[in-house]
Amino acid sequence: MTVKINIHKFIKNQEILIHAVVGLLVGYFILHPTSMVIYWFELNDSAFSFSKLGDVFAESFTHTFSLHMMPMSVAFSVLGVIIGLVFGFYYRSLKRNQKILQVKGQLLNQNISTLISNGETEFVEFKSSLRYDYRQVITDKNLEHVILKSLAGFLNANGGTLIIGVDDYGEKLGLENDYWTLKKKNKDGFQQRLITLISNAFGKDICPWVHIDFHQIEGYEICSILIEPSSRPVYFNENNRTIFFLRTGNVTNPLTTSETVKYLQSKRLH
Repeated sequence: MTVKINIHKFIKNQEILIHAVVGLLVGYFILHPTSMVIYWFELNDSAFSFSKLGDVFAESFTHTFSLHMMPMSVAFSVLGVIIGLVFGFYYRSLKRNQKILQVKGQLLNQNISTLISNGETEFVEFKSSLRYDYRQVITDKNLEHVILKSLAGFLNANGGTLIIGVDDYGEKLGLENDYWTLKKKNKDGFQQRLITLISNAFGKDICPWVHIDFHQIEGYEICSILIEPSSRPVYFNENNRTIFFLRTGNVTNPLTTSETVKYLQSKRLH
């Protein structure tokens, strides 16, 4: 098990390791000899020419690997590794953001019917209703917590789309039953209720990361919520407990305190 985990970590970090190795080679074979060439021209009042530059560089390059220059070589190698690591972390962050943007673009380019027909994924989840319990045929405000947990999971992960008015099997149910549970019995009242729930649960600063839209499909009105990844961790308070939810695969899971700390640390490294 430990071997598998170590191999996984190595594969995950191999891009950074490659950048570090390249940085070390650049520092040792390029930066150090180049600095010596510059230093030589500063000390010697000699006219610059490309032929002279070539001779000095060849001499400095050979001199770089002499034993008494080893401390300087190590210093430039360490400098190269640091530069390589910086570029490695930046490159990995760039790739991750590019992947997120690509997924978002695919979600935006697909219409709501296509998303429903493709089923639930890491970036798409269905919910039958906001607060109407189809099993007991009653209004159940506790169902709003289910919606908030899903939103928190997407906000803490890579974002996605939550579709309300569709059951787990992709069957369209619409929002009419939800509308009748609200004071303002239409999509405006529904949207206002959603915004109020999000503001109260996560803070008003989270609202700009959540985009609510409505669609007419086969006579049913469906709500889609496009969620962007939050710039800060989002927690949900339930029964006096603060819980961190995360969307992994096609499910939303609560994380333990230690799991939350590890995830947030790894996210900062990305």
